[in-house]
Amino acid sequence: MDRKRDDEGRYSTQITPENVLQILRDADTPVLTAKQIAEELGCSSEAARQKLQSLYENCDVGKMNVGARAVVWWSEE
Repeated sequence: MDRKRDDEGRYSTQITPENVLQILRDADTPVLTAKQIAEELGCSSEAARQKLQSLYENCDVGKMNVGARAVVWWSEE
C-alpha cells in the first residue's frame, strides 16, 4: 500500500479499525501476526500491534501468545 504524506511530512492515511478487521476476515489462515497485518497495510508492525491491541480491548479481536514474544490475532466475528 502506497502511503501519502501531508504537508508536514506525516502520513495522511490512518490505519482504521475496519481496515484491520477486513484483513483478518479475508485471511486465508485463521490467525495472523501483527507483522502480516502490517505488510498488508503498509505500516510498521508496532502500528499494527497498537491497533490490534485496541481492537482486543474492545473485544473485536482475540489474541494468543504462542511463543516467547509471538502473538497471533483473529477476528471475533
